[in-house]
Amino acid sequence: MEFEKVLDIDVSQPVKVNDIDMSLYQTARWCALLRGLDVISRKAVSLNIDLDTNKLWLKPLALQKYINEETPVAVVELKNLIDRDLKS
Repeated sequence: MEFEKVLDIDVSQPVKVNDIDMSLYQTARWCALLRGLDVISRKAVSLNIDLDTNKLWLKPLALQKYINEETPVAVVELKNLIDRDLKS
């Protein structure tokens, strides 16, 4: 987690999601996971792959890499949403 130094964002900032308290970093990781699953789902639909019966799509290392790369983006987006909500 060196990106928070570069971005100058406190990733330990508390965030409440549906009555669950998490840090900004944890929330960003969950968002990155959901985005990754959405990418997989959309691609499967475009290729006519049934994800319930075909398990060849399971690539945990690729999904982990996607989450790692997407987390800084999600941190910035979430931080911007939080700051915007605080201003209004």
